[in-house]
Amino acid sequence: MCDPLTLTAAAAATAAIGTGVGAVQASSMANYRAQIADRNATLEMQAAQTEQENTRQAALDHYRKVAQLKGQQIVGAAGNGVSVDFGTAADTVSDTNMLAAEDANRIYRQGFQAVRNHDINAANYSAEAASQRSEAGASLLKGAFDMSGTVLGGASQYSKLKAGINLANNARSAASGIRVTNGAASGWGF
Repeated sequence: MCDPLTLTAAAAATAAIGTGVGAVQASSMANYRAQIADRNATLEMQAAQTEQENTRQAALDHYRKVAQLKGQQIVGAAGNGVSVDFGTAADTVSDTNMLAAEDANRIYRQGFQAVRNHDINAANYSAEAASQRSEAGASLLKGAFDMSGTVLGGASQYSKLKAGINLANNARSAASGIRVTNGAASGWGF
């Protein structure tokens, strides 16, 4: 069986190693979460670009449909012998232009809001990635301090245990009449 001093030193070393391994694992997990957040930020930026293109296409489609409608209105008015420069026909074309502008504005506002949401999400993911990287470093630093505390605690226990063993040995020596001085035993002062 091992003596108590060896067991105390081994327990402190094992606990310190376990603390260090836990710190490295926590740091690795934080770095992994940072990579995921970076990837999500990239995907959000790509989604924002896609949304911009979709908004542009929706506006172009809208303008084409408006142009088609205005063409039908002009052809219809001309077929009836009415000019679209004044009167009811002019009012109809004017109203079509006004409603088309309002619809285009709505398309662009919705697209802007969607892009803005993606930009906000990308910024949040980037901030999360930075936070996770900071956490990774802090985990290692905390692990180093925890390991130091474990080693110091073990050293304290070791020294107390050793002092207790020395005290017990000195008491036994005194009871038997043997004096221990600097590791050398002698009789009753002879």
